[in-house]
Amino acid sequence: MSTKSEPLLEMRGIRVTFGVTDALVKEDFAVYPGEIVGLLGHNGAGKSTLVNVATGAVRPNEGTMTMLNVDIPLRGRPAVSNNHGIKVIHQEPALADNLTIADNILMGSESERAPKTAKVKVVSSALAALGSDLDPNRPVSSLDLSQRQIVDLSRALSTKLNVLFLDEPTGALGRAETDRIHQILRDLAAEGKGIVYVSHRLRDILEVCTRIVVLRDGRTVMNTSAENLSVADLSEALSPGFGKEDVHTASFDAGPDDAPRLSISLGTNQARMYPGEIVGLFGMASGPQFQLLESLFGMHREPIDASLDSAPFSPHNPRQAMVRGVYYVTANREREALFKELTAAENLVMPWLDRHSHLGLISERAVSATYHIAQDALLIRGAPPNAPITAFSGGNRQKICLGRWMFAGKPSVLLLAQPTQGVDVGARREIARSVRKIAEQGVLVLVASSENDEISLMCDRTWVTEGTDWTKIERHQGWEQEMLRHLVTNSPQENME
Repeated sequence: MSTKSEPLLEMRGIRVTFGVTDALVKEDFAVYPGEIVGLLGHNGAGKSTLVNVATGAVRPNEGTMTMLNVDIPLRGRPAVSNNHGIKVIHQEPALADNLTIADNILMGSESERAPKTAKVKVVSSALAALGSDLDPNRPVSSLDLSQRQIVDLSRALSTKLNVLFLDEPTGALGRAETDRIHQILRDLAAEGKGIVYVSHRLRDILEVCTRIVVLRDGRTVMNTSAENLSVADLSEALSPGFGKEDVHTASFDAGPDDAPRLSISLGTNQARMYPGEIVGLFGMASGPQFQLLESLFGMHREPIDASLDSAPFSPHNPRQAMVRGVYYVTANREREALFKELTAAENLVMPWLDRHSHLGLISERAVSATYHIAQDALLIRGAPPNAPITAFSGGNRQKICLGRWMFAGKPSVLLLAQPTQGVDVGARREIARSVRKIAEQGVLVLVASSENDEISLMCDRTWVTEGTDWTKIERHQGWEQEMLRHLVTNSPQENME
């Protein structure tokens, strides 16, 4: 924590009520120059509400806020907070895909109306400050997620900045991209900026943050230096006693007479996967493990050499995969899985309207019954089923995406891309338990991830998806370290069987 006594941003007595629920209960929060504050809490704990109050997206019922001892009116107007140098980078960068990098960086700023030479200077300086060599004239639609985050950060740096809030900035990034973002945050803190880092990736929080604040039910339950804290300490603060229960109790063991549910040819190797097991595919962010899931769901033109229940399987589109009971949950739920204008229940049953209709009319009773099955199994909390999906927290949205395929459909193979990305430690275990129960009913589950702890939480065995011949690793005491070693060295000890 900074040794300076005067905070940059100070919030006092912040109370926010939604209906009869207190999202924040007389909350105090401060950010000092030069510090990186890790803001943690379960989905619904109040993190997003606190960020939204600070950035002007939500008007609180009570409370005050100052920047460098200057009062900031809490009117629920983002422009007010923005003018005081309070910026936010969301997990999904809010960029205009049809515009260039330069247009996005300058949008809404004073430099937007400046002469062309001045614009070029502003954009180049903002990108250079982040060590980026991106072409300012490149369209944003061509960027991957890490590059989009660089553009969003550049936009924040191109104008007045005192305090920067980041919501899950590394949720979909690999190690190299994460290290790059963390170094940028350290450089900003060294310049005296205040950083608030919201994340469920506890190792990332401990790696870069100087102070930790944990919220639970709208109240602060931890506010301490990050020094000497461990992942176990944070897990206990987030959910007391929760970490004492292990989700993964036993590994799947196929018998000699068991027939594989799915067989896949990968180069010279043959991977056999069985009903009832959860198989991991571990590799770098944007690695081949994710392309494999998409191919199995018929999202690529090139056919895949596979068999499903001993019959050839090479879907040319998702409908062909779904007919065979192969379902896919994308890692990018906000852009690819959710219908923002629909309710939670409608989102859950969207692919299965024929099963919830009679004579062309959707049965609200059938939709409600399916939703409550998923709600009970996945512990979906928050707004009622008829509320807009946007009223739910990120973790509960992810549960709804999972419930769409786990309970509204009838899966034989479930393809999950980073299924616990961006959710808290409690929701991660709730999701893992539900996936385990689905597997116990004879469903084959494939989990593709760039996070070895996610693989370890859920899977019976895994393949490391780097190199020509992927490496199979059976579950054992030190397999997380073995996964990382094979990922880095690309030196497989064992071919697929």
